[in-house]
Amino acid sequence: MANDSAGGAGGLGSRLARAGLWVVRLLGQILVILVITLALDYILLATVLSDWKQRWKDAATAYTQAYVSSPYDHDLAPNADSTRAWGNIVYPWRTDHYGFRTGECAPGEAEKSWPAIFAIGDSFTEGIGTSYEKSFVGLMACDAARQGKAVWNLGVASYSPIIYFRKIREAVHRLGIKPAEIYVFLDLSDIDDDANVYHLQPDGTVKASVFHGYHIGQFLLGNFATFRLLYNAFISSSLATVGSVGKDRALWTVDPDLMASWGRRGLETAGKNLDEIVALCREWNCRMTLVVYPWPDSLVSRDRDSIQVTHWRAWAASRDVRFINGFAPFFDEPAPEAVRKYYIGGDIHFSEAGNRLLYETVKRAVGGDY
Repeated sequence: MANDSAGGAGGLGSRLARAGLWVVRLLGQILVILVITLALDYILLATVLSDWKQRWKDAATAYTQAYVSSPYDHDLAPNADSTRAWGNIVYPWRTDHYGFRTGECAPGEAEKSWPAIFAIGDSFTEGIGTSYEKSFVGLMACDAARQGKAVWNLGVASYSPIIYFRKIREAVHRLGIKPAEIYVFLDLSDIDDDANVYHLQPDGTVKASVFHGYHIGQFLLGNFATFRLLYNAFISSSLATVGSVGKDRALWTVDPDLMASWGRRGLETAGKNLDEIVALCREWNCRMTLVVYPWPDSLVSRDRDSIQVTHWRAWAASRDVRFINGFAPFFDEPAPEAVRKYYIGGDIHFSEAGNRLLYETVKRAVGGDY
Protein backbone atom coordinates (compact mmCIF):
# COMPACT_ATOMS: atom_id res chain seq x y z
CA MET A 1 0.00 0.00 0.00
CA ALA A 2 2.83 2.34 0.91
CA ASN A 3 4.63 1.42 -2.31
CA ASP A 4 1.49 2.12 -4.36
CA SER A 5 1.19 5.51 -2.66
CA ALA A 6 4.82 6.30 -3.34
CA GLY A 7 4.46 5.17 -6.93
CA GLY A 8 1.40 7.36 -7.40
CA ALA A 9 3.21 10.35 -5.96
CA GLY A 10 6.21 9.65 -8.13
CA GLY A 11 4.03 9.34 -11.22
CA LEU A 12 2.31 12.60 -10.44
CA GLY A 13 5.64 14.31 -9.92
CA SER A 14 6.90 12.95 -13.22
CA ARG A 15 3.80 14.16 -15.04
CA LEU A 16 4.15 17.62 -13.48
CA ALA A 17 7.80 17.76 -14.46
CA ARG A 18 6.96 16.81 -18.05
CA ALA A 19 4.17 19.42 -18.13
CA GLY A 20 6.52 22.06 -16.76
CA LEU A 21 9.15 21.14 -19.34
CA TRP A 22 6.52 21.35 -22.10
CA VAL A 23 5.48 24.84 -20.91
CA VAL A 24 9.12 25.98 -20.85
CA ARG A 25 9.70 24.63 -24.36
CA LEU A 26 6.49 26.31 -25.60
CA LEU A 27 7.47 29.66 -24.07
CA GLY A 28 10.93 29.26 -25.58
CA GLN A 29 9.48 28.61 -29.02
CA ILE A 30 7.16 31.61 -28.68
CA LEU A 31 10.11 33.78 -27.64
CA VAL A 32 12.18 32.60 -30.61
CA ILE A 33 9.30 33.28 -33.00
CA LEU A 34 8.80 36.72 -31.47
CA VAL A 35 12.48 37.61 -31.75
CA ILE A 36 12.64 36.39 -35.37
CA THR A 37 9.43 38.29 -36.22
CA LEU A 38 10.69 41.53 -34.70
CA ALA A 39 14.10 41.11 -36.36
CA LEU A 40 12.46 40.62 -39.77
CA ASP A 41 10.06 43.48 -38.99
CA TYR A 42 12.97 45.80 -38.15
CA ILE A 43 14.99 44.80 -41.24
CA LEU A 44 11.99 45.02 -43.58
CA LEU A 45 10.99 48.42 -42.22
CA ALA A 46 14.56 49.69 -42.48
CA THR A 47 14.94 48.58 -46.12
CA VAL A 48 11.92 47.78 -48.28
CA LEU A 49 9.52 49.94 -46.27
CA SER A 50 12.03 52.62 -45.30
CA ASP A 51 9.68 55.42 -46.39
CA TRP A 52 7.11 54.25 -43.84
CA LYS A 53 9.73 54.07 -41.14
CA GLN A 54 11.04 57.55 -41.89
CA ARG A 55 7.56 59.08 -41.72
CA TRP A 56 6.80 57.33 -38.43
CA LYS A 57 10.22 58.14 -36.99
CA ASP A 58 10.05 61.80 -38.02
CA ALA A 59 6.65 62.19 -36.41
CA ALA A 60 7.76 60.44 -33.23
CA THR A 61 11.09 62.22 -32.77
CA ALA A 62 9.47 65.57 -33.53
CA TYR A 63 7.95 65.28 -30.06
CA THR A 64 11.13 64.48 -28.17
CA GLN A 65 13.20 67.05 -30.07
CA ALA A 66 10.67 69.81 -29.38
CA TYR A 67 11.86 70.31 -25.80
CA VAL A 68 15.08 71.78 -24.48
CA SER A 69 16.58 72.07 -21.01
CA SER A 70 16.01 75.21 -18.99
CA PRO A 71 16.57 76.45 -15.41
CA TYR A 72 12.96 75.38 -14.73
CA ASP A 73 13.60 71.86 -16.08
CA HIS A 74 12.46 72.21 -19.70
CA ASP A 75 11.00 74.53 -22.31
CA LEU A 76 9.98 74.52 -25.96
CA ALA A 77 12.66 74.74 -28.62
CA PRO A 78 12.37 78.01 -30.58
CA ASN A 79 11.82 78.24 -34.35
CA ALA A 80 10.51 74.67 -34.61
CA ASP A 81 8.34 73.58 -37.53
CA SER A 82 7.39 69.93 -37.67
CA THR A 83 4.65 67.35 -37.95
CA ARG A 84 4.15 65.59 -34.65
CA ALA A 85 2.46 62.33 -33.67
CA TRP A 86 0.36 61.74 -30.60
CA GLY A 87 -1.04 58.24 -30.61
CA ASN A 88 -2.38 57.80 -34.12
CA ILE A 89 -2.97 61.54 -34.52
CA VAL A 90 -0.56 63.49 -36.70
CA TYR A 91 -0.72 67.27 -36.44
CA PRO A 92 1.32 70.39 -37.32
CA TRP A 93 3.39 71.98 -34.57
CA ARG A 94 5.35 75.26 -34.70
CA THR A 95 7.05 77.60 -32.27
CA ASP A 96 8.11 81.22 -32.77
CA HIS A 97 11.56 82.58 -32.10
CA TYR A 98 10.62 83.18 -28.47
CA GLY A 99 9.88 79.48 -27.98
CA PHE A 100 6.08 79.84 -27.72
CA ARG A 101 3.73 77.61 -29.69
CA THR A 102 2.37 79.56 -32.64
CA GLY A 103 -0.07 79.41 -35.52
CA GLU A 104 -2.87 81.39 -37.10
CA CYS A 105 -3.98 84.27 -34.83
CA ALA A 106 -0.90 83.90 -32.63
CA PRO A 107 0.78 87.25 -31.96
CA GLY A 108 4.11 88.30 -33.39
CA GLU A 109 6.32 91.36 -33.32
CA ALA A 110 3.60 93.61 -34.73
CA GLU A 111 1.23 92.65 -31.91
CA LYS A 112 3.63 93.36 -29.06
CA SER A 113 2.04 96.80 -28.75
CA TRP A 114 -1.36 95.21 -28.04
CA PRO A 115 -2.53 94.39 -24.49
CA ALA A 116 -0.82 91.11 -23.70
CA ILE A 117 -2.61 88.06 -22.30
CA PHE A 118 -0.51 85.14 -21.07
CA ALA A 119 -1.95 81.60 -21.07
CA ILE A 120 0.07 79.22 -18.89
CA GLY A 121 -0.47 75.52 -18.24
CA ASP A 122 0.81 72.08 -19.11
CA SER A 123 0.28 69.77 -22.12
CA PHE A 124 -3.44 70.63 -22.30
CA THR A 125 -2.53 74.30 -22.71
CA GLU A 126 0.31 73.58 -25.13
CA GLY A 127 -2.32 71.74 -27.18
CA ILE A 128 -1.03 68.16 -27.34
CA GLY A 129 -2.69 66.19 -30.12
CA THR A 130 -4.23 69.10 -31.99
CA SER A 131 -3.29 71.95 -34.29
CA TYR A 132 -2.73 75.36 -32.71
CA GLU A 133 -5.82 76.73 -34.41
CA LYS A 134 -8.08 74.07 -32.85
CA SER A 135 -6.58 74.19 -29.36
CA PHE A 136 -8.46 76.19 -26.74
CA VAL A 137 -5.63 78.72 -26.50
CA GLY A 138 -5.57 79.11 -30.29
CA LEU A 139 -9.32 79.68 -30.33
CA MET A 140 -8.93 82.26 -27.55
CA ALA A 141 -6.15 83.94 -29.53
CA CYS A 142 -8.37 84.40 -32.57
CA ASP A 143 -11.13 85.94 -30.45
CA ALA A 144 -8.68 88.23 -28.67
CA ALA A 145 -7.01 89.31 -31.91
CA ARG A 146 -10.35 90.60 -33.17
CA GLN A 147 -10.42 92.78 -30.05
CA GLY A 148 -6.88 94.06 -30.59
CA LYS A 149 -5.41 91.87 -27.84
CA ALA A 150 -2.58 89.35 -28.03
CA VAL A 151 -2.77 85.90 -26.42
CA TRP A 152 0.68 84.39 -25.92
CA ASN A 153 0.73 80.64 -25.26
CA LEU A 154 3.29 79.89 -22.53
CA GLY A 155 1.98 76.35 -21.97
CA VAL A 156 4.41 73.42 -22.12
CA ALA A 157 3.85 69.72 -21.52
CA SER A 158 4.51 68.55 -17.95
CA TYR A 159 4.57 72.04 -16.46
CA SER A 160 3.11 72.68 -12.98
CA PRO A 161 2.77 75.70 -10.63
CA ILE A 162 6.39 75.52 -9.45
CA ILE A 163 7.32 76.25 -13.08
CA TYR A 164 4.40 78.50 -14.05
CA PHE A 165 5.52 81.68 -12.33
CA ARG A 166 9.12 81.15 -13.40
CA LYS A 167 8.06 80.76 -17.04
CA ILE A 168 5.90 83.90 -16.75
CA ARG A 169 8.87 85.95 -15.52
CA GLU A 170 11.00 84.53 -18.32
CA ALA A 171 8.30 85.40 -20.90
CA VAL A 172 8.30 89.01 -19.70
CA HIS A 173 12.07 89.05 -20.12
CA ARG A 174 11.93 87.55 -23.63
CA LEU A 175 9.11 89.73 -24.91
CA GLY A 176 10.02 92.93 -23.11
CA ILE A 177 6.36 93.45 -22.19
CA LYS A 178 4.20 92.74 -19.15
CA PRO A 179 0.79 91.06 -19.34
CA ALA A 180 -2.53 92.78 -18.74
CA GLU A 181 -3.95 89.39 -17.75
CA ILE A 182 -2.67 85.92 -16.94
CA TYR A 183 -4.85 82.84 -17.50
CA VAL A 184 -3.62 79.88 -15.44
CA PHE A 185 -5.08 76.56 -16.65
CA LEU A 186 -4.56 74.39 -13.58
CA ASP A 187 -4.40 70.69 -14.38
CA LEU A 188 -5.29 67.82 -12.04
CA SER A 189 -1.77 66.44 -12.52
CA ASP A 190 -0.29 69.69 -11.24
CA ILE A 191 -0.98 68.56 -7.68
CA ASP A 192 1.06 65.38 -8.13
CA ASP A 193 3.81 67.28 -9.96
CA ASP A 194 4.23 69.89 -7.23
CA ALA A 195 4.05 67.26 -4.50
CA ASN A 196 6.22 64.51 -5.98
CA VAL A 197 7.85 65.28 -9.32
CA TYR A 198 9.50 68.71 -9.30
CA HIS A 199 11.93 69.91 -6.68
CA LEU A 200 13.64 73.25 -6.14
CA GLN A 201 17.41 72.90 -6.15
CA PRO A 202 19.85 74.87 -3.93
CA ASP A 203 20.89 76.96 -6.95
CA GLY A 204 17.27 78.02 -7.59
CA THR A 205 16.68 75.72 -10.56
CA VAL A 206 13.83 73.21 -10.82
CA LYS A 207 14.45 69.55 -11.62
CA ALA A 208 12.18 66.56 -12.14
CA SER A 209 12.77 63.39 -10.14
CA VAL A 210 10.64 61.00 -12.23
CA PHE A 211 11.74 59.07 -15.33
CA HIS A 212 9.25 59.02 -18.18
CA GLY A 213 9.28 56.06 -20.59
CA TYR A 214 8.04 58.07 -23.55
CA HIS A 215 11.31 57.71 -25.50
CA ILE A 216 11.13 53.90 -25.28
CA GLY A 217 7.57 53.92 -26.60
CA GLN A 218 8.51 56.20 -29.46
CA PHE A 219 11.46 53.94 -30.38
CA LEU A 220 9.16 50.90 -30.60
CA LEU A 221 6.50 52.77 -32.58
CA GLY A 222 9.08 54.31 -34.91
CA ASN A 223 11.07 51.15 -35.66
CA PHE A 224 8.62 48.22 -35.61
CA ALA A 225 5.56 47.98 -37.83
CA THR A 226 4.19 45.29 -35.50
CA PHE A 227 3.99 47.70 -32.57
CA ARG A 228 2.71 50.52 -34.76
CA LEU A 229 -0.11 48.44 -36.30
CA LEU A 230 -1.13 46.88 -32.99
CA TYR A 231 -1.11 50.30 -31.33
CA ASN A 232 -3.18 51.87 -34.11
CA ALA A 233 -5.65 48.99 -33.94
CA PHE A 234 -6.00 49.42 -30.18
CA ILE A 235 -6.45 53.21 -30.41
CA SER A 236 -9.12 52.76 -33.07
CA SER A 237 -11.05 50.18 -31.04
CA SER A 238 -13.65 50.60 -28.32
CA LEU A 239 -11.04 49.30 -25.86
CA ALA A 240 -9.09 52.55 -26.20
CA THR A 241 -11.30 54.21 -23.60
CA VAL A 242 -9.65 51.98 -20.98
CA GLY A 243 -6.37 53.80 -21.52
CA SER A 244 -8.00 57.09 -20.58
CA VAL A 245 -8.94 56.14 -17.02
CA GLY A 246 -7.44 54.70 -13.86
CA LYS A 247 -4.89 57.49 -13.42
CA ASP A 248 -3.77 58.29 -9.87
CA ARG A 249 -2.87 61.80 -11.07
CA ALA A 250 -6.61 62.41 -11.48
CA LEU A 251 -8.04 60.06 -8.86
CA TRP A 252 -6.50 61.85 -5.86
CA THR A 253 -9.70 63.94 -5.67
CA VAL A 254 -11.83 60.84 -4.95
CA ASP A 255 -9.33 58.45 -3.35
CA PRO A 256 -8.80 59.15 0.39
CA ASP A 257 -5.51 57.23 0.42
CA LEU A 258 -4.03 59.31 -2.40
CA MET A 259 -5.30 62.47 -0.77
CA ALA A 260 -3.65 61.51 2.52
CA SER A 261 -0.43 60.37 0.82
CA TRP A 262 0.26 63.45 -1.27
CA GLY A 263 -2.94 65.22 -2.30
CA ARG A 264 -3.12 67.65 0.62
CA ARG A 265 0.59 68.34 0.41
CA GLY A 266 0.30 68.95 -3.32
CA LEU A 267 -2.61 71.37 -2.88
CA GLU A 268 -0.67 73.34 -0.29
CA THR A 269 2.51 73.44 -2.36
CA ALA A 270 0.67 74.37 -5.55
CA GLY A 271 -1.18 77.12 -3.69
CA LYS A 272 2.07 78.65 -2.48
CA ASN A 273 3.49 78.56 -6.00
CA LEU A 274 0.36 80.14 -7.45
CA ASP A 275 0.63 82.86 -4.80
CA GLU A 276 3.83 83.87 -6.60
CA ILE A 277 1.75 84.63 -9.71
CA VAL A 278 -0.71 86.62 -7.62
CA ALA A 279 2.24 88.66 -6.31
CA LEU A 280 3.52 89.22 -9.86
CA CYS A 281 0.11 90.44 -10.97
CA ARG A 282 -0.09 92.85 -8.06
CA GLU A 283 3.33 94.18 -8.96
CA TRP A 284 2.43 94.52 -12.65
CA ASN A 285 -1.17 95.66 -12.07
CA CYS A 286 -2.57 92.77 -14.11
CA ARG A 287 -5.54 90.45 -13.60
CA MET A 288 -5.24 86.73 -12.91
CA THR A 289 -7.81 84.15 -13.99
CA LEU A 290 -7.66 80.55 -12.74
CA VAL A 291 -9.32 77.82 -14.85
CA VAL A 292 -9.82 74.17 -13.83
CA TYR A 293 -11.04 71.33 -16.05
CA PRO A 294 -11.61 67.55 -15.71
CA TRP A 295 -9.84 64.38 -16.85
CA PRO A 296 -11.74 61.30 -18.09
CA ASP A 297 -11.45 59.82 -14.57
CA SER A 298 -13.37 62.82 -13.24
CA LEU A 299 -16.27 62.06 -15.56
CA VAL A 300 -16.28 58.32 -14.91
CA SER A 301 -16.25 58.84 -11.13
CA ARG A 302 -18.93 61.57 -11.47
CA ASP A 303 -16.67 63.98 -9.60
CA ARG A 304 -18.54 67.08 -10.75
CA ASP A 305 -18.14 68.98 -7.46
CA SER A 306 -14.51 68.00 -7.28
CA ILE A 307 -12.00 69.11 -4.67
CA GLN A 308 -10.20 70.58 -7.67
CA VAL A 309 -13.21 72.88 -8.07
CA THR A 310 -14.13 73.67 -4.47
CA HIS A 311 -10.59 74.11 -3.17
CA TRP A 312 -9.43 76.41 -5.95
CA ARG A 313 -12.66 78.38 -6.03
CA ALA A 314 -12.13 79.23 -2.35
CA TRP A 315 -8.43 79.94 -2.96
CA ALA A 316 -9.27 82.32 -5.81
CA ALA A 317 -11.99 84.13 -3.86
CA SER A 318 -9.60 84.83 -0.98
CA ARG A 319 -7.08 86.42 -3.35
CA ASP A 320 -9.41 88.37 -5.67
CA VAL A 321 -8.55 86.01 -8.55
CA ARG A 322 -11.20 85.34 -11.18
CA PHE A 323 -12.19 81.66 -11.17
CA ILE A 324 -13.66 79.62 -14.04
CA ASN A 325 -15.13 76.16 -13.41
CA GLY A 326 -14.39 74.16 -16.55
CA PHE A 327 -15.68 70.92 -15.00
CA ALA A 328 -19.43 71.55 -15.25
CA PRO A 329 -20.06 71.44 -19.04
CA PHE A 330 -18.27 68.10 -19.41
CA PHE A 331 -20.93 66.50 -17.20
CA ASP A 332 -23.90 67.41 -19.41
CA GLU A 333 -23.66 64.02 -21.16
CA PRO A 334 -23.30 60.45 -19.81
CA ALA A 335 -19.70 59.70 -18.90
CA PRO A 336 -18.97 57.06 -21.61
CA GLU A 337 -20.24 59.35 -24.38
CA ALA A 338 -18.45 62.39 -22.95
CA VAL A 339 -15.13 60.55 -22.68
CA ARG A 340 -15.36 59.33 -26.28
CA LYS A 341 -16.39 62.76 -27.54
CA TYR A 342 -14.16 65.13 -25.60
CA TYR A 343 -10.92 63.17 -25.19
CA ILE A 344 -8.44 61.51 -27.53
CA GLY A 345 -8.99 57.74 -27.65
CA GLY A 346 -6.81 55.93 -25.12
CA ASP A 347 -5.51 59.23 -23.75
CA ILE A 348 -6.38 61.91 -21.22
CA HIS A 349 -5.95 64.95 -23.49
CA PHE A 350 -8.75 66.84 -25.17
CA SER A 351 -9.99 66.01 -28.64
CA GLU A 352 -10.89 68.91 -30.91
CA ALA A 353 -14.38 68.84 -29.38
CA GLY A 354 -12.94 68.95 -25.86
CA ASN A 355 -10.72 71.90 -26.72
CA ARG A 356 -13.68 73.77 -28.18
CA LEU A 357 -15.87 73.02 -25.16
CA LEU A 358 -13.31 74.46 -22.73
CA TYR A 359 -12.78 77.48 -24.99
CA GLU A 360 -16.52 78.13 -25.12
CA THR A 361 -16.73 77.78 -21.33
CA VAL A 362 -14.00 80.37 -20.83
CA LYS A 363 -15.54 82.68 -23.41
CA ARG A 364 -18.93 82.59 -21.69
CA ALA A 365 -17.37 83.15 -18.28
CA VAL A 366 -15.57 86.33 -19.43
CA GLY A 367 -18.45 87.56 -21.55
CA GLY A 368 -16.32 87.23 -24.68
CA ASP A 369 -14.05 90.04 -23.45
CA TYR A 370 -10.53 88.79 -22.81
